[in-house]
Amino acid sequence: MPTVIDVHVHLCRTAAQEAIVFPRPGLPPEWRWANGDACAEYMTRNDVEAIVGLNYMVVPEMFEQQRARRPEAPDREIHEMLRQRVRDFNTWTLERQAEDPRIRTFLCCDIGTWGETEPLMEELERGVAMGARGVKMHPGLGRYFPADERMMPLYARLEELGLPILSDTGALRGGPGDDVYGMPDHFIPVFERFPRLQFIMAHMPGAYWDQRIRIADRFPQVIFDTAGGFDDGHFTCRDGRRACAQEDAARVIRRLGVERVLFGSDAPGADQQPQVLQLLRSGLTESELDRVLVENARPVLGLN
Repeated sequence: MPTVIDVHVHLCRTAAQEAIVFPRPGLPPEWRWANGDACAEYMTRNDVEAIVGLNYMVVPEMFEQQRARRPEAPDREIHEMLRQRVRDFNTWTLERQAEDPRIRTFLCCDIGTWGETEPLMEELERGVAMGARGVKMHPGLGRYFPADERMMPLYARLEELGLPILSDTGALRGGPGDDVYGMPDHFIPVFERFPRLQFIMAHMPGAYWDQRIRIADRFPQVIFDTAGGFDDGHFTCRDGRRACAQEDAARVIRRLGVERVLFGSDAPGADQQPQVLQLLRSGLTESELDRVLVENARPVLGLN
């Protein structure tokens, strides 16, 4: 297998925690690697030059669970308890980055997590001071639209700092009515307002990949990751039959611009190695593969 940089990994503290957050019945514990105990050894063994540890906690659902368990607790008390859990997780990943520079931390830092702009911006500044390399957002899990005004100070500050933001984009979790929070077209007002913000639209092969092509034509600041993989009839890719077919992978990547596509896996929810194989079998040239698997990520992550 070639050397890769994976810009889309959800690290857990331990293998036991990974098994809870990403349950995959039948998967042997020793195969779990996206955790603090096993990550370094896996990266060395599989020629993974670097990964982005994307932090995200599904706070709206966690709040509802806490409210059901503690009906008498004030809302603010529950919110602050959950915010502290997010702070602790961000801190842990930043500490792993300090221990192993092959890990790059993108903070869990969006309005769905923090609820209010002030604590959101406080966490951004704290994380940046500790060495964060970017931010992770997830409209679907956070239950907000990307152009929510409460997110605008975050976008503006990241644009000022020159740091990227990576967002889930696609059909995961709906929205009000028949709408979908993370549909790519909902990001267009953000791209129009922040033309210098480096934005990584995740899950390029998944549902709505046609919208991502239109966005690429209009907004040069937008780049894409391949997390979740293509539909090849064997690999269980994100969005299943709605995903881009592997037979079209090279054509779509070239249409977006080979220089604008980064390899991502969405591990441990999706296996990394089969997705590398998909790209190797896609028909991309050796130089194109080198760009997608490694070189395009270097300037984004400060690895040059």
